[in-house]
Amino acid sequence: MIKIKLLLLALLFMVMPKGLYAYTNGQIVKINSMNYKVMSSVNHTLAFLNAGDLAGELVIPGTVSDGNGTTFTVTRVTFVNGYRCDKITSVKLPDTVTDLDVGVFAGASLESIYISKSVKNIEENANTQLKKVPKYKVADDNPNFKSDNNGVLYSKDGKTLRFVPSSIPLVNGAYTVDPNVEKITKSCFTLISGLKKIILPPNLKEVSVGYPSIAPIDELEEFEIASGGNTLYTTKEGVLCKGDVLIFYPRAKNVVDYKVPDGITTLATFSIAYPRDMKTIDLNQVTSMEKSSLLAAYKLTTITLPKDLKKYDPDTKKGMTPGCIGSCSILTEYKVPDENTDFEAVDSVVYSKPNKDILYLYPAGKPGEVYDMLPSTKVIEALAFWSVQKLTGITFPAGLESINDEAFRQLPKLENVTFVEPSNVKHLGTAVFRACPKLKEVTLPSKVTSLDKPFDGCAALETINVPDGSQLKKIRSNSFSNNKKLKHFNFEGSCQLEEIESDAFAYLPELESFKFPKTVKTIKTNAFRGCKGMTTAEFPDDAEIEIIGKGAFADCGLKNFTIPNNVKGIEREAFNKCEALTVVNISDKTTKISPEAFKSCFKLTDINVSKDNTVYSSVDGYLLSKDKKTLKIFPAGKANDRFTLLPPSITTIGEYAFYDCTVLKNVVIPNLVTKIEKRAFGLCKNLNLITFLCDKVIDPANINQAQNEMSFDDGTQAPNMFDHITIHVRKELYNDYNAHSFYNKFNGVIEQSFLVGTEEYIPVSETVVDLLKTESTDHTFVLPTSVKHPTKNKTYSVNLIGDYAFQKTTDKVKEVVVKKDIEYIGAQAFVTDIANKTSTVKNVFFIEGNPTKKMLSTTRFELDETNIDYCEFAKTTKIYVKKSACEKYKEKWNKQIYDIPTHGYKPSPFNFTDQIDYKIPGVTITHKYGTFAREFDTDFSIYNAENGNSNVAAFVAKVSDVKPGSGDYGNAEHHVKMTSVDVNGGYSGGYGYVPAYTGVLLKVLDKEAASNGFYYAIGEHDDATYTISNNIMTGITVNSSNVPASVADPVYVIQGGVFKKAKANIGNFPIHQAYAKISGVPAGAKLRFVFSDDNISTGITAIDTKKADDNVYYNLNGQRVTNPQHGVFIHGGRKVIIK
Repeated sequence: MIKIKLLLLALLFMVMPKGLYAYTNGQIVKINSMNYKVMSSVNHTLAFLNAGDLAGELVIPGTVSDGNGTTFTVTRVTFVNGYRCDKITSVKLPDTVTDLDVGVFAGASLESIYISKSVKNIEENANTQLKKVPKYKVADDNPNFKSDNNGVLYSKDGKTLRFVPSSIPLVNGAYTVDPNVEKITKSCFTLISGLKKIILPPNLKEVSVGYPSIAPIDELEEFEIASGGNTLYTTKEGVLCKGDVLIFYPRAKNVVDYKVPDGITTLATFSIAYPRDMKTIDLNQVTSMEKSSLLAAYKLTTITLPKDLKKYDPDTKKGMTPGCIGSCSILTEYKVPDENTDFEAVDSVVYSKPNKDILYLYPAGKPGEVYDMLPSTKVIEALAFWSVQKLTGITFPAGLESINDEAFRQLPKLENVTFVEPSNVKHLGTAVFRACPKLKEVTLPSKVTSLDKPFDGCAALETINVPDGSQLKKIRSNSFSNNKKLKHFNFEGSCQLEEIESDAFAYLPELESFKFPKTVKTIKTNAFRGCKGMTTAEFPDDAEIEIIGKGAFADCGLKNFTIPNNVKGIEREAFNKCEALTVVNISDKTTKISPEAFKSCFKLTDINVSKDNTVYSSVDGYLLSKDKKTLKIFPAGKANDRFTLLPPSITTIGEYAFYDCTVLKNVVIPNLVTKIEKRAFGLCKNLNLITFLCDKVIDPANINQAQNEMSFDDGTQAPNMFDHITIHVRKELYNDYNAHSFYNKFNGVIEQSFLVGTEEYIPVSETVVDLLKTESTDHTFVLPTSVKHPTKNKTYSVNLIGDYAFQKTTDKVKEVVVKKDIEYIGAQAFVTDIANKTSTVKNVFFIEGNPTKKMLSTTRFELDETNIDYCEFAKTTKIYVKKSACEKYKEKWNKQIYDIPTHGYKPSPFNFTDQIDYKIPGVTITHKYGTFAREFDTDFSIYNAENGNSNVAAFVAKVSDVKPGSGDYGNAEHHVKMTSVDVNGGYSGGYGYVPAYTGVLLKVLDKEAASNGFYYAIGEHDDATYTISNNIMTGITVNSSNVPASVADPVYVIQGGVFKKAKANIGNFPIHQAYAKISGVPAGAKLRFVFSDDNISTGITAIDTKKADDNVYYNLNGQRVTNPQHGVFIHGGRKVIIK
């Protein structure tokens, strides 16, 4: 039968989930409104802390799920400062809890507690943080404890008395212990109002001694031992003794002048604590005093040490233990008989005899703000200055060598501590300055080698200085974790520090920075966790540190971090929840990085790896394998509501790459990916859209679906991700995806890329699409800024141009206009012949004025380092940009590759910055006048501004009827006056500035013809919308166009600087030129224009009287629309909406 049970238990452990979310031992977690401490991240066990604001009965669950796939077992109840249970009145423990630690259920006034059958251990001081001790009810089948009808807790055999409830009935202020009890533990009698007398059992064998004693009751006056038994314990005038040891002095014993009874040679620890009435004490025959044996005697003014009291002997464990007397706040004098061989009093302070080299006791109430100890002092013993009330400063002599544990505990006025240098202090004990509330700054002695909570509880401490030449080697666990005001830990020069242990500086919100000595080799678990104000952590270039431990800098305020050169490993959660961290730089020696090292760093955008690293690489801040084929860590700061791209080189999305990235909403899986590994997207609870750009469908067998390892949570262990993720795929691969049940698990139908006209788009988020390809025939292809889905009432922004987007376009496309909204351009996007890397696209115009490295795939993802030419542009393609941005384009798009032999960068062979220019050629004016129209704002004043000639103005509107009179070019009998574009709704003061899609008449103002090599530029003022009024010019953009004309409805075109009438349709009117329609011309008249700039005119020949029809409309791509219905159109230079 036993074997069967053991086998069943083993099987149960085998099938228990390992858990999908990683935790750290000691981490505090909140689950279902209750707070717990992680006891074992491997075994998934928790300790209960508190239940928030829960009031009344507390039922602790035996198991809890974090909702992320991990189920914990609650195995104990523990205490962490700050986690209180003030509103809890009763507790029921589950059958999983085995231990109750010291100080549990802090602040609770408990009426009752149910001890389940599983409880094995209850600490003696478990109740020390309660406001009321409960009645205990123990499960009948608990093998370790039992309770009686009054709620008293005993050991199972009834021989050990554990706890007596606060509500215990008393008889005339007395409580009689059950006669079967043989042992009484500490804290047994606490918070019992009216308890004045305890009658102990007749066969008492053991009483626990130590803080806070068995009966820290302020009203207790005496002990009595029941008769009829056999015990070594006695009472002497109500004081409990055992042989020659005084065990416990009742706090309320009504004695002012107390003499230790004859025959008593030893005071046990906490034997005389908080005596209410005692004003004097005669220690009589005492020869041994244990730690805290005479404590908090607040009315004592003088203590005379016994003549036979000896220094403590560790072998016999006899003598005066350091710290035996403490916190006697008005004590002004110690006296020592002359015949005492080991001690003497010097000005009321107890030193060793004869050398006076050890200071043992300083009277807590001694007058004086400053104390200069004897120059002979080499050791200050533990608790020597306990609760000294008046000292504000102390200077340690140069000969001092050691200050032992808690030597300066609870000094309310201590402000200044000075070590005379060269100080000889080599040892500072644990909590050497404990709870000194006014201590703000300390400079440590230079020869100290380790620190162990040296300023424990010093609430105001702000600055610690480590002097030059310090021999400090180790900072122990939790050394400064409760110095919440600590701002500065300054190393003033060299220091030998090697190790910073776990939690050493944990949760210090005001610590601003830390500058590590080069000798630091290890930073252990959670060493700086929670230092939210620590914005910098600096290491010298030759730092020796090799490991950054688990959680070492978790939840810190670091903004950027350079991993020291010699670091070999970065452990799990080393930088977890560093909410301000944006950049991490990693050296060539770091060869082991936990994929969870930077979890929940939601602003982290760049993990930059040295090019000489043999294990890792980085591209655009993504952490990759050396061959750039495996994504190791996705920096969470790259998650973008608009689109989230991944390096195109990756074939595998590695283990935990996106794990618990709660800011991730969308992601584009690039072309080459064939595998998604363990927990890659686990717990990405807000991911709602995945775009698969893969060349082939990823085989579901290569997407981990195993329990505890699944790439996407399926709801069996963590919330189902499939329910809220929509996937988008290429149209040509739709059937392949649809054939797999795995892909059909995603929310809704599998969405396909879609066509709008000749362009194919695929959504990469809820608002943005990627242009996959175009088969346009437009001479000038204007990339739309938005598109509407053909079957859904949804409009998307066009912000990406995909890899090879123009490879299937026709050779009719000669130009591409890219508006401001494009944020990414894929590999070989504008190359039409991929095999030969050539293109029929001759010009690409970029209207964006703020280019970035991230706009191009080759610069963003360093594709040139593959030694394959993925250049977005063919060598024959010219790239035109704004003049103001030209140098920035050349800077941001300048491509370099890393040269391994020289460990430096060199120009890429695929650079194309010499193809970038702002000077656009192609406009030739030989006879004073020309016409023009473009798909983007243009500026004709730039040539004159840079060369001092060819001052060109653009005219659009007639401002008078046709009138008699001659002009400046040819012969004419009539003229019409025109004004320039800037006074008709164009850019103010810019008569050479032509808004997009605006037909204009160009005039060279300063000479007959524009200079050879004349150029214009992209307009710089396109952040405004221009509405051109009264324009008689109509521009031709996007494609050459047929222009309808007739005798009844002619148009006028420039030839030889003179407008001539066309009375028949014009086939293929040249692109980027304009024609005019003019009304009110007398029949048979010759006409010239008069311009607003100089009142001179140009002639127009053979014009009849038919009024022109200006009712011409264009769509936003510049194409003429004969019968516009609904939408936005260009009419007369204005943007109009037809509903």
